[in-house]
Amino acid sequence: MAATALPADAIVQAETYYLPPPPRRGQTPQDWSQVPGAELVYRWAEYRLSRRVTVPTASVPDHPGLYARIDDGRWLAECDACRAAWIVSVVDPRFGCVECKRDWVPLIVPADIQAAEAEALALGLSRFWWHPDDPRNPYAPEPPIEPEPPVEPDPEVPQP
Repeated sequence: MAATALPADAIVQAETYYLPPPPRRGQTPQDWSQVPGAELVYRWAEYRLSRRVTVPTASVPDHPGLYARIDDGRWLAECDACRAAWIVSVVDPRFGCVECKRDWVPLIVPADIQAAEAEALALGLSRFWWHPDDPRNPYAPEPPIEPEPPVEPDPEVPQP
């Protein structure tokens, strides 16, 4: 087992997934400890995907936000513009897409992150959790169907 492997009872976040490359022989390792969690994906994409992507400096105005979810033990958010999914930081709730290079949008995380992680870990090997308010949540309860009021005939129209 590698020295940096996460325990089996951990949910992966950007801070534990997007790590700097190992140092080359004779060089000092890169220090990413001061990089905010939401920006780690941009550093990682530069060295791992060989992409030059600038970190956004602005936010998408009036964007309602994207919901973070736990997908197979990883905190993910899916870009609503291009559908690319990236591992996110629940500590730094911003989402920017490396694929379509969009500006920051708010990331909606649960109020109790530890409870959401505990709920996902309780499922065993398939560790999934969806925000209850997420419209894409496949496990959201269906809203109750209100019975339609009976339609009364118009009294002025003669009935056959």
